[in-house]
Amino acid sequence: MRKPSIADERIIREFPDRGTLLLLESPENLRDFLRLLNGELVEHMDFAHADRINRSLIPEDLRKLEADLIYRVPYREDGRDVLVYILLEHQSTIDHSIGLRLLSYMVELWKAQRRDKSNPGQQLAPILPVLFYSGTQPWEGPLTLDAVMDIPAELSCFVPRHDTLCLRLREMPASALTASPLAWILRVMQEEDAPLEAFNQVLSEAFANGEARLSHDEIEWHRFVLYLLLLIIHRRREEERDTLFNTVRETLRPPYREEVDQMIYSSAQAWKDEGRQEGLKEGLKEGLKEGQKEGEKVGQIKALLEVMVCRFGKVPERVKKAVKALPTERLSEITRQILLVKSLDELHLD
Repeated sequence: MRKPSIADERIIREFPDRGTLLLLESPENLRDFLRLLNGELVEHMDFAHADRINRSLIPEDLRKLEADLIYRVPYREDGRDVLVYILLEHQSTIDHSIGLRLLSYMVELWKAQRRDKSNPGQQLAPILPVLFYSGTQPWEGPLTLDAVMDIPAELSCFVPRHDTLCLRLREMPASALTASPLAWILRVMQEEDAPLEAFNQVLSEAFANGEARLSHDEIEWHRFVLYLLLLIIHRRREEERDTLFNTVRETLRPPYREEVDQMIYSSAQAWKDEGRQEGLKEGLKEGLKEGQKEGEKVGQIKALLEVMVCRFGKVPERVKKAVKALPTERLSEITRQILLVKSLDELHLD
């Protein structure tokens, strides 16, 4: 597995949508994430041989609100596959139709298995649905399909049901988020809106823990550092960044500081470059709008002068010059008046 990079999948621009995907693209982080929800079940799953399925079930119109990640993980006891489907909810408000959406995504996965020619027996793998919600509003509603139904009790037995593991980040106790580097990242995410001093303290603790646990694993260490640096850039105010970056440097042992300095520089530079590109795009859009307006004005002037010629014959140069200097609003007014006046002098263009 290669090191995650600043250039990977436009991660700077898409960090708000892709940040958590960056973390959970690591099977080790996936294991630690699920351990927060059901540690006993995790012990039955072989994450060393987990295989990510490179597809998404999210429709285009919902991709700003949610993202998903799919893994195939062997079950230790019999080697059968378990499909882990993680839905990452970006929106801050609660969606009570989540049970229906999860079920529809699961059905799509099962239908894909039935179409798979390498599965001649058409055996369906069980799906472990997981919801990761990081919004600030407490999620108190159910995750079941009947949450969007109003039915009598005697019909409830006909409603499809499945359990869903749900990590409600803002409701997790801080003490539960210290058992792994991934848990520490989630702890920092919890405090991303906290005052600078509180956030800085948690950030320092997270880096100290991450360095101690990941110094032997270059790839996961890079993933850990990269995510937190991007979190600082995207979630904290610009005037706070030097303080927070200094905390990162001071927390680390000297062998790692030079490497992190380079990552800080690369992250900040990529952010600025992306900002410039976005600025150029916006500038181009505005330029096109202005160009379109200017083109419309030129056409309006040409049409007005042609009407003048038709009504009054030759148009003096001084009148042409005056018409070309008129603002758009005045041009519209003159165009309406030209059919009513008896001479160009009545337009008072001088």
